[in-house]
Amino acid sequence: MKKFAHSSKGQYRALAAVASTKRGRDAEIATRMAFFAKAYREYVKHRGNPWLMTGQVPDAAFRNAMAGMFGARLAALSYIAKLRNAARGRCCSMCGSLNSNQVDHFLPQHHYPEFSLFLPNLFPVCSCNQSKGNKTLGPDPGERFLHPKFDRKIGERALYVRIRCHDDAPTYTVVARKPKGVRDAAAFDFHTRTLVSHDALADHVKDGFERFCRRPGNVVRAFKRTNPGSKAVLTRLLRDELDESCWQHRSKNNWDSVFLHALLERRTLAWIWRRMSAPGRVAGSPLVRL
Repeated sequence: MKKFAHSSKGQYRALAAVASTKRGRDAEIATRMAFFAKAYREYVKHRGNPWLMTGQVPDAAFRNAMAGMFGARLAALSYIAKLRNAARGRCCSMCGSLNSNQVDHFLPQHHYPEFSLFLPNLFPVCSCNQSKGNKTLGPDPGERFLHPKFDRKIGERALYVRIRCHDDAPTYTVVARKPKGVRDAAAFDFHTRTLVSHDALADHVKDGFERFCRRPGNVVRAFKRTNPGSKAVLTRLLRDELDESCWQHRSKNNWDSVFLHALLERRTLAWIWRRMSAPGRVAGSPLVRL
């Protein structure tokens, strides 16, 4: 879950350039420019909300032609390749994992081919795209996916993992909480329930916590050489790592940020401090007996 600032500026000109190519002529884009202009305006006006869009295009030939152009290497569509390349290994726009490997259409090509090349409809995603599929709406009123451009505060912290039973067999509980700035509760609940894999996120935090317990310096480099002198110093160093992760991925919901935030949760932080401040502990040594 990540905020994007995609602009619709220049998209009509890019489409006009595509219309002059052989692929564009095959899709008869030049004869549909008025239709595209109206559709683009509607998309921006209604902020990509499928509940408010006019409808779908049933023309299979047009749909297939637009899908083919999405993968075409046309100079006018260079912004798609740039988005795809810049997003690899970064925060997924829809679930927050760090495995983005493709560009997804927020409103699916299958139902909305007119937005196949429209930048405000394109976002980097991971395998959660398989859960999203061609869906646009949920079964109940107001249920839809959150839009990475138009939904406010989508990048604010919404995903949490609580670690318990630290000394025995740790447990990991995932919680999704709607940020105050996200207005649509039904959309938030549907989005996080459908796209955020609680099992995968819990496993990510589990792997991170185990790595931290084996070698704290793998998470905070300063811990390789010294033990924090106080709980306040421990907190500050972990917060520095947390802030860096949020800045790097431009989202508080990237899964590394979720892991680091879990370390700062009150009871987990207290457990870490007890382990790190144990008398005679050697800096860089494991927090638990392995």
